Amino acid sequence: MLVLRVSLLFSAVILMISGLWAGLLRMGWQLPNNVSAMQHGPLMVVAFFATLIALERAVGLAKLWVYLSPLILGLAGFSSLLFGTTRFSLLLFVVGSGVYLISAIYLFILQKADFSFVMALGALALFVANILWTFNIPLNTVVIFWASYLVLIITGERLELSRFVKKPKLAVQVFLGSVVINIIGLLIMLVNQDIGIRIVAFAFLVMAAWLLRYDIARVNIKRDGVYRFMAAALLAAYFWLAVAGIWFLVVGMRLAGPQYDGPLHAIFLGFVFSMVFAHAPVIFPAVLKLKIKFSKILYAPLVLLHVSLAVRLYGDLYSYQLRYWGGMLSAIAIVLYFISAMAVTLIASKFPKPAQ
Repeated sequence: MLVLRVSLLFSAVILMISGLWAGLLRMGWQLPNNVSAMQHGPLMVVAFFATLIALERAVGLAKLWVYLSPLILGLAGFSSLLFGTTRFSLLLFVVGSGVYLISAIYLFILQKADFSFVMALGALALFVANILWTFNIPLNTVVIFWASYLVLIITGERLELSRFVKKPKLAVQVFLGSVVINIIGLLIMLVNQDIGIRIVAFAFLVMAAWLLRYDIARVNIKRDGVYRFMAAALLAAYFWLAVAGIWFLVVGMRLAGPQYDGPLHAIFLGFVFSMVFAHAPVIFPAVLKLKIKFSKILYAPLVLLHVSLAVRLYGDLYSYQLRYWGGMLSAIAIVLYFISAMAVTLIASKFPKPAQ
């Protein structure tokens, strides 16, 4: 089982690097064309993110069949990487996300709670998105289903942890209301994209505000070590989700260009990757069966990620050159973080602190 977990983790990292490379090509960087620039979004979202999140779910549930989801999604990612987005790779993405949906429903049956229901809705959004992708629905619609999948999965996990924070009973109802609004917005997008995206954007904005107010990160930011690091990454993530919500509310959903690039990367880079940074000090040791170890060196790529994203989004509005360099610096921040996080985890296992 350990070999399988480690193999899936490193496969996800390879898919991430390939997706970042495709993103730099798409921005105009003159790099070897080892991957198609048009594969950037699918490789990052439905190959890397989906595989990593499905792996985290499999480790948590500790059921062999649940590993089928990250395995199939990883295979789909490599099939897409090596042979292009063929009907076969699309089928694998659908099947892999279908298994993930079954695992989310299984979790809900085990824990009939609001947070597990929200995460199941997120899994459903991924499954539907991949079916829509297979039937050639415009990608600027599909990508909002992908974004909603990640937002719902992540916020569902944070809703679970928010149980340790005192809040009025109405607060949870407000959060669940925003989830319902998100789903309604997705359905409306299929018939009226302009109205649907603004409904989804409003839901994202409410979720971001709710998390900034009630997430346990507000408590942990006052602690030391890994707790403060995770809290800093989480609070920054919620800020970028709010930015994306406001941006989509104002401009709607564009087909391409800076107004398409900006809000989507506020979600995928600012919100999702900041969440990955926050959880990696826990995920890597859990997957590798090692003790959790934290180093302040992880703050460097975290700060670089958010500074570079701010540069990129400013560039989307005012300067292509800044957008160009912001994208490169974000890719560097992500690679540096994964190298640092793995190194910290592995070195700690080789050279544990002596007993005091």
